[in-house]
Amino acid sequence: MATIAKLAVITLLLLTGACATESEPAAGGPRTLRIAHNSNAAALPVQVAMAEGIFAKHDLKIEFTKVENLTNLPGTLGRSFDVVLSSSSTVITAAQQGIPVTQVAGATIDVEDNPTGFVIGSKATGVTDIRNLSGKTIGVLTETGTAHLATKAWLKKEGVDPASVKAVQVDGPVQADQLAAGRIHAVETVMPFATHVLQNPDAVNLGDPYLKLAPELSTVTWIARQDFAKRNRDVLADFRTALGEAQDFIARDDERARQVFQEFTGLPDAVISSTKLPTYTTEVRPQDLEIWLRVMRDVAGFTGDVDLDALTSQG
Repeated sequence: MATIAKLAVITLLLLTGACATESEPAAGGPRTLRIAHNSNAAALPVQVAMAEGIFAKHDLKIEFTKVENLTNLPGTLGRSFDVVLSSSSTVITAAQQGIPVTQVAGATIDVEDNPTGFVIGSKATGVTDIRNLSGKTIGVLTETGTAHLATKAWLKKEGVDPASVKAVQVDGPVQADQLAAGRIHAVETVMPFATHVLQNPDAVNLGDPYLKLAPELSTVTWIARQDFAKRNRDVLADFRTALGEAQDFIARDDERARQVFQEFTGLPDAVISSTKLPTYTTEVRPQDLEIWLRVMRDVAGFTGDVDLDALTSQG
């Protein structure tokens, strides 16, 4: 219920355009960052840095809110939050809509030996190949997100009209149940939700849609408003340093990292223990935004002009 209440507040702020003062570092005290992200494994370094005192070591105070749907978060920057997790496509769309966002830190990289994106079908629903999706319904995290864009590009490459596939939003934590119940025929998902979905014996992993675009690709990133980033370069530099140290902690203490993982996702032990964690990074990667912009123009009808340099220059 708390998450629903917070989402209601966020929506109200967006609809009314209410103004609030941006979080600014307090003189002589901890610098506060109001952060929002979902249950994505990409956010684990933030949670580890909070739990293990890494942010505190760098004189950073974190106020965290969990928001499962990342789509509207760019519009909350400077009002409810200072730094949020966002997909690359959402960042581009926000910029085209006049929201002055910029990437301030990388989150993960999708690579061939450690994929994080999944399209999962089911023998029970008759989807055992990407081409079986024509005329079917697929559950998606967000209809404007990177997973859905990449899947549409993959469908088009395989000769399937993306418009023939009905997309419905299904939040990650309930994707496994929705697919098992046959309410959807397949899902687009990421870790840790993919692990939960694949525990169903009927589930079939069709592949990683991101790797159909490039052998190495970032899909989610940490963003802030450009003006906030300019005024708080030192704070965000310490934020990236803390994330890097948290990533090192995850690499050397897998057991504790997974304990933190379970605490903020609430997923079962079996899912937590079997989830392969993504390849983490703090690097801002302008070259990946170029790929996403090209895909958005090709399969999503995106026609806006976007200054990609402005989306990475403050990082």
